[in-house]
Amino acid sequence: MTRHFISQSVDDTLALGRRLGELARPGQVIALNGPLGAGKTQLVRGIAAGAGVADVSLVSSPTYVLLNIYEKSPQLATAKTVYHLDAYRIASADQFAAVGFEELICQNGLVVLEWAARVPELLPADFLTITGEVTGPQSRDWLLTAQGEQSQQLLMQLIPA
Repeated sequence: MTRHFISQSVDDTLALGRRLGELARPGQVIALNGPLGAGKTQLVRGIAAGAGVADVSLVSSPTYVLLNIYEKSPQLATAKTVYHLDAYRIASADQFAAVGFEELICQNGLVVLEWAARVPELLPADFLTITGEVTGPQSRDWLLTAQGEQSQQLLMQLIPA
């Protein structure tokens, strides 16, 4: 199942992410792809806000550290921890496996992986892929593709047909 979302601004991208963070159930894997500057980290910032993380200002690209963990806010009963990974600089999927990628999927949070196309063998059977394309100085075309039942349900809630 595939849907498109056209973003005309950073605010649109953040809004898409917020809604995604609100709707996604714990254990959801979100695979992000797209060129540098496509807005992947902005989308993650929105996901973190929607998931109810304690401090959204901490959201940054984990390119050099591989993994950032954004803790859920203890004040929100529906909040989810966000595990934000980045495969841009890794040499092999083994490096990612070493940080415990498979264990993160089993946690009670959201797993968001930037540059997921570099490690497709690590993705579970059920995940949502979001690919960003730069279409202008502020505009982006986001292609969302769901693999598996949970991700298909999420996508239908996020962007109804």
